[in-house]
Amino acid sequence: MRFSLEKAKRAQRILKEKVQFKPLNLKEIKFVAGCDLTFINPYKTSTIGIGALIIFSYPSLKIVEKVYEVSEVKIPYFPGFLAFREIPLLLKTYRKLKIKPDVIIVDGHGIAHPRRLGIATHLGVVLRVPTVGCAKKPLYGTFKEPCFEPGCFEPIFDPKTKEKIGFVLRTKKKVKPVFVSPGNLITLEDSLELIKSVSRNYRIPEPTRLSHNYLQQVRKMYNSR
Repeated sequence: MRFSLEKAKRAQRILKEKVQFKPLNLKEIKFVAGCDLTFINPYKTSTIGIGALIIFSYPSLKIVEKVYEVSEVKIPYFPGFLAFREIPLLLKTYRKLKIKPDVIIVDGHGIAHPRRLGIATHLGVVLRVPTVGCAKKPLYGTFKEPCFEPGCFEPIFDPKTKEKIGFVLRTKKKVKPVFVSPGNLITLEDSLELIKSVSRNYRIPEPTRLSHNYLQQVRKMYNSR
């Protein structure tokens, strides 16, 4: 079946109405997850995708479970519609977990998206789990560059409505910032505080950084078959 951008836009509008912003008490979090996904040939459709999820105890960030799933991906990549390509595989990966996380950190955007439905928001609505998007590059919104000290941040605003939709956060001194926005079932401020709390010695927060590393190990194993 051919992928329809118009149908995808309609689906995003429907899912957007289900997004909720609720306070998430970080002191009550026991498990946080990081997820990532890669493709054997990202420029080909269809291709083989590999999804990975790691569960960490919080706030120690000790790994308590990790799972992966390999599956064919037939939907091509379109900017702003990444979720339709990646979420089916992430859902299959999520179902393998024995420990369900209190919150998932996604390598991508939440509501800092032209239709307020980035991959983190899409995933959070489908799973009904709190999610936060932490991306390496901006997708949508206007912002000022934060100072160069770790922990410095500036708000991201929707250029059309002027609403605050996320934060630009410097996680490490004199490195490029990351772009944080709530996905679902979490507030703007709690999203920022969560990413701060799981950012250690690297630019990328530990849950998504280690998920990416695990994914590369799985990919090498798959390629060596």
